[in-house]
Amino acid sequence: MKKLICYTVLLSASVLLLQGCNYENERTETNPHYETPKLVIGIMVDQMRHDYIYRYWDKYGDDGIKRLVNEGFSFDNARFDYMPTFTGPGHASVYTGTTPTVHGIIGNSWYLRDEDRTTYVTGDPDVSGVGTDSDEGKMSPRWLLSSTITDELMMHTNMRSKVVGMALKDRGSILPAGHIGDAYWFDYGNAKMISSTFYMDELPGWVEEFNARDLPAQYVSEAWETLLPIEEYIESIEDDNPYEGTFNGQDRPVFPHDLPAYAEISGNGIVANTPFGDKYTFEFLYAAIEGEQLGRNEITDFAAVSFSSPDHIGHRYGPPSIEVQDTYLRFDREIARLLNYIDEEFGKENVLVFLTSDHGAGHNARYLEDLQVPTGRFLRNDIADALSSRMMEIYGFDPVQSLRAIEVYLDHEMIRNNGARLENVQKDVANFLIEQEGVAGALTADALRYNSFTEAMHRNAQRGYNASRSGDVMYWLDPQWFTSNQTTGTTHGSPYSYDTRAPLIWYGYDISPGRSHTPVFISDIASTLANFLNIPFTSGNTGNPMNDYIYQR
Repeated sequence: MKKLICYTVLLSASVLLLQGCNYENERTETNPHYETPKLVIGIMVDQMRHDYIYRYWDKYGDDGIKRLVNEGFSFDNARFDYMPTFTGPGHASVYTGTTPTVHGIIGNSWYLRDEDRTTYVTGDPDVSGVGTDSDEGKMSPRWLLSSTITDELMMHTNMRSKVVGMALKDRGSILPAGHIGDAYWFDYGNAKMISSTFYMDELPGWVEEFNARDLPAQYVSEAWETLLPIEEYIESIEDDNPYEGTFNGQDRPVFPHDLPAYAEISGNGIVANTPFGDKYTFEFLYAAIEGEQLGRNEITDFAAVSFSSPDHIGHRYGPPSIEVQDTYLRFDREIARLLNYIDEEFGKENVLVFLTSDHGAGHNARYLEDLQVPTGRFLRNDIADALSSRMMEIYGFDPVQSLRAIEVYLDHEMIRNNGARLENVQKDVANFLIEQEGVAGALTADALRYNSFTEAMHRNAQRGYNASRSGDVMYWLDPQWFTSNQTTGTTHGSPYSYDTRAPLIWYGYDISPGRSHTPVFISDIASTLANFLNIPFTSGNTGNPMNDYIYQR
């Protein structure tokens, strides 16, 4: 750890004191400053809460997550500093080094006021699928406004580096791969990996070979049993409880989960809703490293891998479930396998690894109610109707176009044509929302544009606001309130710690073992990578490098 030494100097007879601080034993790189790792492996675990590291610690093996923590450098106070905390904004923020106000990914979808429709975060009707005829292939990074750290790596090396983004979810692979790298994702309907014409005209041979293995069929051919005897899952609530969802065709959400029967109903794509979706993604990572010969050249390559199954499982079962615990115990074994693979193929000292998440998750509202912990449900449809009625009372017309998870869009043309002032309507909408039970705060677009906030929730709202895409009013709910009548599983998106605190572990190349409680933000990752790789910061970067904490001594 750094030792902080402060000094005080008295100048002549004056009362002027000069104070300063020096760092003793400051961390420095072991490798020459002009060298870079052969390979970067960026690991994002969809919906991984920070506490999952320690909640299941006693059940983890010594060579997986424990090895990452013990031999790597962990930031235990890493957070997302914006709202909403969803998959799209999370992946974009990690790889662009900034927040939605700059990179433009304000949600997994958002409302296009001028077109009166919703757009999906990576949806692109101008491209076609590669390896599929389904609409799941019509995807690209068209909505991403900033370069990514992977874009900057490609440009810096004059396209000699290779970047591969991979995930089950399209947004989990496309946003990290940026505008220049290649991206592959899962066709849930056909249970195989695909891409789009934004990236290529046909799948490489190694991807075709991977798909030919038909791993999803293998993984759902047997029941999902717990990895350990079920009575040992003392960190989780009982298996048979009312807080969990079920597969189609399943009566009760209990082990063993009869995957062959459910696959008969829903197809082999259900593998994504099991921990074997992680195993499938790891297998694709190895295939990508071998197929593209990543890390085998003189310049740095980048494998950006996101694990989507924990999010699918978390949404269905919730944080205290045995299913979530079993998912992470299995993930731990796969991490051990990956670290051993790195040792054998490259050497730990040649590969830079980071692990983080795109958001956390809250507890199930019904579960909290039974424990008498404050919670509630904000029923958007009912609130939208009441808001429209209020607008009719005040103005004689209803300008509300869309009420979404955290924002309200208004019809600006209707407001002008009726002689009303937009800022007044925005204020009346915000005031109405604040009156509703469960609403913690609301800010108008006018306030978000022209004010500077220091209070955390207001600041998070401002960093999640994009002037060209966001609504007229942003609002957020009280802690552990939900925007639906959902009774099973969980969700996320709030500005509170259970959604915004994320694991962040650095491992491998030039990393000194250690741990810090210093506050850092997810948007700091990209600039830290830029310093490791000696490349420019991203075009929209607002984060701060954390290299001085994690270099070897």
